[in-house]
Amino acid sequence: MDRTPMALSERVWKPILKRISLFILFLPLAGCGNLLYLSHLGWHQSFITFQSVPIEEVLQREDLGEEEKEKILFIREVKRFGEERLGLKRSKNYTKFYEAKGPPLYIITASEKDRLLPYYWRFPIVGEVTYKGFFTLEGVIKEKLFLERMGLDTYVQGVGAYSTLGWLKDPIFSTMLQWDLPTLTNIILHEMAHGTIYFKGETDFNEQLATFIGNQGTIEFLKEKFGESSKELNLAKDYQHDDLLFSDWIEQAYEHLSNFYAQPLSREEKLEKRGEVFRFIQNRLRERKDRFRTEGYRDFDRGRINNAVILAHRRYLYRMDRFEILYESLGREMKKLIHFFEEVKRSGEKPGLYLERWMKERKITSPSSLR
Repeated sequence: MDRTPMALSERVWKPILKRISLFILFLPLAGCGNLLYLSHLGWHQSFITFQSVPIEEVLQREDLGEEEKEKILFIREVKRFGEERLGLKRSKNYTKFYEAKGPPLYIITASEKDRLLPYYWRFPIVGEVTYKGFFTLEGVIKEKLFLERMGLDTYVQGVGAYSTLGWLKDPIFSTMLQWDLPTLTNIILHEMAHGTIYFKGETDFNEQLATFIGNQGTIEFLKEKFGESSKELNLAKDYQHDDLLFSDWIEQAYEHLSNFYAQPLSREEKLEKRGEVFRFIQNRLRERKDRFRTEGYRDFDRGRINNAVILAHRRYLYRMDRFEILYESLGREMKKLIHFFEEVKRSGEKPGLYLERWMKERKITSPSSLR
C-alpha cells in the first residue's frame, strides 16, 4: 500500500471506487467562495462531455481489444437490467465513451482532529456534502494543504466514476474497462441509484443506500446472467463478504475513537495520545486479515489512518443491515424498495427518521438505531 499521506494508490481506492459517487452541478448560484471552484469543475466537465464519443464509434476501433469491447456491451446489459428489472431511472448515461488518462476524479474528506466530526461543504441544490471533488491532482492537493492549515485531518482518494444526477449524460470512462465484471456491475448500478434517488444534504445516507442497491443488484444480475455457481457471482459474494468484514472493523474503530475523544482530556492531550489509539485500531484489523477473501482490504492496515480515513469509509458502509431488513420486509423486490424511497423523498422527511418510524409502526425490529 502507498504510505504517502494522500494514499492514492490503486490498493487504497479500488475497494471504494465501487461505490463512490460525486455530485457535480454547475450552477451560478453559489457564493463567491464557490464560484471559482464550480467554474473549474464546469470547464473540466465540459471538456469531458465534448471529448466523449458514441460507443458505436468506439466499438469500431481497431486499437481497442475484444475484451474491452465486450465490457462496453456488458455495461449496456447492466444498465438495461437496472432500468427494467430493478426500477432504476431510465437515462442516456453510458451511451458515450471518454478516454481517461487516470482516475477521472479525486475526492477529499476532512475531519476535526480531536473528534469524529466531518467537515461539510455547502453547494446549491445538493446541499451539504462531506467530500469535495477535483478533476486534477493539483487541485485536490491545494485543497488538502488548505484544510490541513486549518488543523483538520484529510484523506484523498482517486475515484473511478461519478454521477451528475441526471443533469448531464455520464460517459463510460476508459478506466472502467480495467475492472472485473462484478466491480463493473456494482459501480454502474450504484451510480444509477444516485440518479434515481437523492436526498439533499444526506450525503452518507445517499451513499449507503446506493451501496446496498449496487451490492444487491449485482448479485441479482450476475446470478441471472452467469448462473448460481458462476465464478462471477462467487467473486461478487466474496467482495460483499469483505465489505461486511471491513465495515464491522470500521464501526468498531469509530466506537473506540468516539469513546477516546469523549474522555475529559484537553485537545492537546487527545492529539498526543491518539496515535496509540490508531495503532490499536490497526492491530485489530490485522487480527482479521486472513479472513478477507479478496485483496482489496488486506493491506489497509499498513497505511496511515486518521479521523478522515475512518469517516470516509464509514460513509459507504454504515448500517447496511437496515436496508437488508427493509428489503426483506418488501418481499426482496428492488422495485418496491425504490418506490419506497421515492415516497420518502416526496414526504420531505429525513430518510433515516422516516425509515425508523416506518419500521416501528410495523414492529420490524432492528439491532440498533437507524439514525
